[in-house]
Formats: sequence, C-alpha cells, structure tokens
Amino acid sequence: MRLATLVLGLGSLVSGYTILDTENFDTHVQSGLWLIKYYSPTCPWSRRFAPVWERVYQSLEDDLVASDVHLGEVDCKANPALCVAASIDGYPTVVYYNQGVNQGEVPGGQSYENLANYAITL
Repeated sequence: MRLATLVLGLGSLVSGYTILDTENFDTHVQSGLWLIKYYSPTCPWSRRFAPVWERVYQSLEDDLVASDVHLGEVDCKANPALCVAASIDGYPTVVYYNQGVNQGEVPGGQSYENLANYAITL
C-alpha cells in the first residue's frame, strides 16, 4: 500500500487514512488536499457512516494517492478543540482542506456517491 509507506511514522493509520489529533493535525493538513471526517464514537450516525468512509478510501485508494488527496479523521470526544476550531456542529461531518485552509463542509458528505465524486474532482 503506497499511502501507508508515505505517511508511516507521521501519524496513526487505520485502513490507510490518518487518525488526526491535536498533536499531528497541523503538521499533516498544512500540505496537500485533505478530506477530514469529524465524528463522535458515541454517535449512532457516526457509527453508521464508518463503513461509507472506509468504502470511499478502499475504492479510490490509487486515485487519491496519485492526486495527493488524503483522508483523515478526528474523534471530537478526544479532540474537542479541533472540532470547535472547525465549527463542527453535528456528526459526522466531512470537511475539505487545501494546504491547511478549511474550505468548508463537503456537500452531501454522508453519501458514498457524493464523497467519491467530490474526492475524484479535487
């Protein structure tokens, strides 16, 4: 898996996407394009969305790597300051970042089709 080789040692990886927290968020997100899932592990909607997020990564892995698009996720219960800074008001929420700048919530970001289409147009 090429993505794992690129980011190994730079952050925790789960199924190829990066687990972001207050310690590594700025370092990672400052370069490249990022789709970041903000979630709460106690939220039933977040738990239902988890397989959709995984499917986006698995189905687009090669395209994402080739386009320098990264997927990351933030646990808002463990990292509330990151979620406040991103103005997250519900879970799950997917936000697009370009070179560390929050570009806003991905429209229809809880649907596989919308996320996949959005990711491949970056």
